[in-house]
Amino acid sequence: MVIDRFEDEKVEVVFAYFPVWEMFFSMHVLVDSDHHLYRRRWVKRISEKEPELVKHMIDMSAATDKWLFVIDSPKWSQMRQMEIEELISCLQEKNIYQWNDMIEYTGRRMDIAGRDAVIRVIKEYYERVFMREERLLRPYLTRILQKEQELCKRLGIWRWCEGIHPRLLVEGDCLVYCKNREYCYQKTHVHRIYAMASTFVNPHLWLYKGDGELEMVKEVLTEQAEEEIPNDCVLVFKALGDHTRLKIVKLLMQGTLTTQEISLKMGISEAGVSKHLRILNQAGLVRKSMKGHYVEYHFLTERIDFIPYTFYEMMM
Repeated sequence: MVIDRFEDEKVEVVFAYFPVWEMFFSMHVLVDSDHHLYRRRWVKRISEKEPELVKHMIDMSAATDKWLFVIDSPKWSQMRQMEIEELISCLQEKNIYQWNDMIEYTGRRMDIAGRDAVIRVIKEYYERVFMREERLLRPYLTRILQKEQELCKRLGIWRWCEGIHPRLLVEGDCLVYCKNREYCYQKTHVHRIYAMASTFVNPHLWLYKGDGELEMVKEVLTEQAEEEIPNDCVLVFKALGDHTRLKIVKLLMQGTLTTQEISLKMGISEAGVSKHLRILNQAGLVRKSMKGHYVEYHFLTERIDFIPYTFYEMMM
């Protein structure tokens, strides 16, 4: 799903949410969980809920390149914009020769039974696990990408890329990915960049290169490293658990306001408004800035967008 498409520095920039990418990377996290400390609670929940399915996925790790065989394949560019059900149908329609051509980069080959077993696990995982996950993730990641494309337009594509990962370097006329070795790409050879966001990519620096294309995946952290309920989530729920503060939130969702303007609209003192705004600010629900001699407040909608997924992650 393309969020926005524009040109900058002679590069076509495409901000997009690819549900297929997010699903396969979530499968990778399940079978390689020791490397993904910020998804431990999610892995534990899914493993306890679907132990047999996760076991099958782990057993197939070698054959599927830890379930990255679709998004790491040279054929990925033909599938990246598919919806998940569409992708599953596409995989089912491939004959064994097309299938082995797709996974040739792994150095492995499959027979028909192996291919069918992999497709069956993908379908079961989507229907039993990821379909629900995706309904929660799509609106949240879409909102994140909308914010990121606005930032990218302000900064320019190369400065935006610098913020993707500490091991992605923009040096003069090239981009350098510091992974198992350095991968260097000349800016003049890059004609299109797909800009994405993921809740599963951390701590990886993702690298996919097509014909003049690169993919940039920005991490979105959804968990704390420790196993307890994150304090910032508690602050959000406490901040919203008050009738007056909810009225203030409703006003701010209609536009930026100063303390004085909120006071007039609600008929309460400026001191009272300031007290409630301080609590909302501590919870990360509002951002304040100076407007002349006054402080104005802007409501951060992305914090609300993330509440359903936060609650789901904490309580399951």
